[in-house]
Order: sequence, then C-alpha cells, then structure tokens
Amino acid sequence: MAFFNDNPQQENTTQRPPEEADFVDRFRAMMEGSTDIFCILTLRGEVREISPSWHNFTGQEENEYRGKGWLEAFHPADQPQVEEALIQTVISGRSSEHTRRVRRYDGSYRLIHWRLIPVRKPSGAIYELVAYGTDVTEQELAKQMSEAEMQLAVKASGVGLLDWNLLTLQFVCTDQMAVHLGLSPVTSGSEEQFLACVHPDDREKVKRAHQRALTEKRDYSIEYRTIWPDGSLHWLIARVQCISDLRGKPIHLIGVGLDVTELKQAEEALRESEARFRHFMDSNIIAMALVDLEGTVHEANDALLKLLGYTREDLTAGRMQWTTMTPPEYRAQDARAIEELQTTGVVQPFEKEYVAKDGTRVPVLNGGTLLRRVGSSPLAITFVLDLTARKEVERQKDLFLGITSHELKTPLTALRGTLQLIQRRLKRVVTTADNVSPEWSTFVQGLTKNLEDCARQVDAQTRLINDLLDISRITSNTLKLSPQRCELVSLVRETVEDLRVTAPERSLLLEMPENTLVHVLADRDRISQVVTNYVTNALRYSRPDQPVHIGLTAEKGVARVWVRDRGPGLSAEAQKEIWQRFHQVKGVPVQSGSGKGLGLGLYICQMLIAEHQGEVGVESTLGEGSTFWFTLPIVP
Repeated sequence: MAFFNDNPQQENTTQRPPEEADFVDRFRAMMEGSTDIFCILTLRGEVREISPSWHNFTGQEENEYRGKGWLEAFHPADQPQVEEALIQTVISGRSSEHTRRVRRYDGSYRLIHWRLIPVRKPSGAIYELVAYGTDVTEQELAKQMSEAEMQLAVKASGVGLLDWNLLTLQFVCTDQMAVHLGLSPVTSGSEEQFLACVHPDDREKVKRAHQRALTEKRDYSIEYRTIWPDGSLHWLIARVQCISDLRGKPIHLIGVGLDVTELKQAEEALRESEARFRHFMDSNIIAMALVDLEGTVHEANDALLKLLGYTREDLTAGRMQWTTMTPPEYRAQDARAIEELQTTGVVQPFEKEYVAKDGTRVPVLNGGTLLRRVGSSPLAITFVLDLTARKEVERQKDLFLGITSHELKTPLTALRGTLQLIQRRLKRVVTTADNVSPEWSTFVQGLTKNLEDCARQVDAQTRLINDLLDISRITSNTLKLSPQRCELVSLVRETVEDLRVTAPERSLLLEMPENTLVHVLADRDRISQVVTNYVTNALRYSRPDQPVHIGLTAEKGVARVWVRDRGPGLSAEAQKEIWQRFHQVKGVPVQSGSGKGLGLGLYICQMLIAEHQGEVGVESTLGEGSTFWFTLPIVP
C-alpha cells in the first residue's frame, strides 16, 4: 500500500483502485491534521515515502532524507535510541512510542513524541512501518515548570510529604518530612522506625488515629511530638488521607506534615505572658483596664472599679465607657493619644480627669500600650494612676506659696520704699552741701552704689515673689486678666524703653513696622510682662557686648513678637522642656546680670499667652543663639 510516492514515473504507471485512493486521501488528511511529521519506512529503516510536513518541519531536502538520511534530523545523542526502537518494533511486532529531540528548520531542537506502528499484510507479516510525531515541547516545558513550581512551593512552605504503604508496612517521605521526623537524610523506613521518632506519650494517639482513618476511610488531622537524635522536642501537625484500591481495600496512607514547634513555643510564651499580665492586673497594685479604641471597657480590675465607683455588674452590662467618663475638655487630648497609640504602639503617660459614677471628677495619670489581634480590631492595655492625693498636695503647696508670697511681698514693698526715701534724701544732701571733702564725696558715692544694688536685689526678689503669686493664681484658676483693645507696636516699644532705663549698659535694637498699627485684645500689663521676661532672659544669657533684637511682624490676622539673642543656644530637647514650670536649663551659663530664677518665667509666659488665645515658641541652634516668640490674634 503506497500513500506518497516520490517517484513520478511510478505514480503514472501504478494504478490504484478507487476504494484504495479514497482511503489514502482520508489517511493523508488525518495525519496532516493531527501530527507535525510522518513518513513510511521500510523494515530496514529507510524512507519509503514521506509527507511534505517533514520538509516543512525539518527543512531537509529530498537528497538529505533519502535512505536513512532522515535520522540526521534527530539529535545526535538520540539517534541510537531511534534506531534501537525501529529494531525492537520490527522484532516484537508491537507499536512503540518515545519522546526524542528533532532539529527544526531554524536549527533549534524540539521535543517530538515519536510513534512507530508496524503495518501487516493479510497474512500477518510486517512489511513496513508508519512513523509520525507530534511537537510536545510546550507541554513538556509547562509540565516541568509545574513540577518545579510545586517542588518550590512545597520546599518554601516547609511541608513534608509521606507515603505509607499498607501492604509492605514501609513508608517513603520527602527530605523535608525526614527532617521533621529527625531521620535526615533517611527518606524511607519501617513502621518501627517511624514510631521511634514519635514521643512515647504520643505513640498510642498516633496509632489510634491511623486505625480510625483505616476504619472510617477518611482523612484526619493530628498533632504530635517528635524527638530528634539530639534530644530536642518538636511539634508536628499532620494531615493524612487514606487511599483504597478498586475493591475499597486501604493500600496507602498519604500524609503531609508541618513543623509547628515555633508556633507552639509562641503560644506557650503568650500563655505565660497572659498569666503574668492577669496576675499583675488582679494584684490591684495599680488601676488597669483592657479597652478598645471606640470607648468600651472590656475588662477592669478592682482597683479601677473602686477608683471610679463602678461595680463588676456595671462592667458586664457595658455601662463603663471611657469616652463618656472623659470630660469634654479632655477629648481632644484623648484623640491625640489614640493617634500616638496607633502610630507607635504606646502612649506616653498624660494627665487627665475621669468622671466617676457619682459625678465627681478624679484626676489621673493615664498611659497604655496597643494589643494587636489577628482578624480583630486592636485593644489597649491602659493603666490609671490616681492623682487625687498629689493634686491636693499641689493645691496646698500653691495655697502656701500664695500666702507666703503675700507675706514676703509686704516687707519687701516697705523695704523698697525705705531705700527710695534714703536715695532721695542722700541726693538732696549732696546737692545742698558746700565744700564737701574728698572723704565725704567718696563715702556718698559708695553709699549711693550700695543703695542701688540693694534696690536691684529687692526688685529681683519682688519679681520672684510675683512669679510665685502668678503660679498660685494659675493653678487655682484665679488668675484675672483685664483685656482691652490696645496697639501692640506702641506697647512693645514702651516696654523696651523701660528696659533701656533699667539696663542702660545693654544694646536693645527694635525692628518694628513703620507707619503700621497692630491692634490686639490683650491685658497690657501681662503682655508687657511677657516681653520683659523674654528680653530679660536674652540679656541674662548673652554677652554684654552682644545686642538683643526685638521685633514684630503681622500677617494673615496674627501678630508675632520675637526676641533674638546671640547666646549659647538650646538643644532640641531643651527647647521642649523650658516651658515646664520650675525647669531650669542645665549647662547654660548666665552671661550677665543676676543668677537664675525659679524656672517659672517661661511657664507663666506660656500660660498668659494661652489665655490670650495665642501661642509661644522658640527657634534655637546651639552656638548661634535663640529666638523666643509669641503670637496674638489681630482684631479690627
């Protein structure tokens, strides 16, 4: 039977019956449509007939594929196997198939699934071979990629695989599973070897689980411990599926295992941590609560319940909401604390008040840390320190300072008046005396200087006492202001002129806007007090030969007054701390004037400007000086 005849003369002389011609055409169409290459071979492996697809795929010309030349299209390493397959197909009389590399017309090699089919005569004798092949390069690459991805995924996940042969009672496992069992590098073994890896207390559990899987014909999960050769204990979580034959008889157990030792250790550490936290919370050393960020108090210890007057029933019923227990003026502060908590995981302690169940206010120090939960909104562990006793002590202290300041200020006022009277009388005696001796003149000059020094010391003590009085008024909410519409440029100018009189040896340079009026609603004496404090500090911490600059700018409805010196400057940390009361900057020497005060001046300035709806601040660089400033709203 001939399908393709490369000899035109033979084609002309050989006549086929119509039925055979139809069959050949159908065969040709089928092979052309379903294969990439095919040909007819003799039993010696020589080309008898070949399809056009062979030339289209391999690029071989007729003189190249004639005889056994078609074998040259295969990879040199595969040619012996192809010839061997031909021989075996002829000898066995059975079809054969295999995958070999064939060179394409562009010089690249493609994987071809090659099949040889013997063709028999009616007598059964083989007289030729049909050979055809299909390009499976892409499928093989995809298969290899899939297997590689699977192996990579299994390796990356740390999952080990195990196949338990129930007929031989032998198991085979991957390297990763062998590591989990402590058998590395062994990847196969017997039931005894497997059970020897399991913790003695868990062996019966594993056996019962195996038996249940075989009996119930279903997969199961189990956790058990393994002991490695070095004696270390490890936890495995395994899932096993039973495989049965066609008759339903179990023949394999296929399982996967994952080492969860670190998870178990983390769980144990978490339990210990929770136990310590619970013990600390129940000790009631300090009031504590577990709250969410929306306002609900989920847990509270007895110390907090007692502090705020609530009962355990109130807590269970959800009547404890930290948002409703917080007075309105502290809610903005709470919002900032929540933002800090979500950003950093902790909130630094801050003072606030809670409203107790009976309506009274309780001053507290509040702080906390964020407790993140997988799949749930976070909670916060908060501590609440009762400040009632401390606040009472501070109140008594401020009351004492107020009383003491008043008592101290009275004799100082009298002493200042006496000194002024002595200075005036001494001046009168000097101006009316005639023929004053040198000794008398020297005595009067010395006495005059001593009186001036005494007056300055009295003024310094008076300022300290006034600061104490202001602190007492601020903390007791009795500080009274007398705001009125005033012109800020002239107010600052007048204050600086007064300071020039008290410190004539220093250079105070004004940088004020020309022909501009800046009106503010302010207490003139208090704003003058702030400017005086700023300038006095600048004089104190800068060299006598260095000028101090005072300026004012106005824009966008805000007036900004600033005082700049060329002193030693402040660190970033010091810039935050100088506004606290009783705070004195360490390591910054006084350059001129009297020594340091009580550390109240800047705190009082901050409070006064806050009462005027303004802000204070400082800009400073170490070694280059500082600029203190405050702002006030401009009024029409």
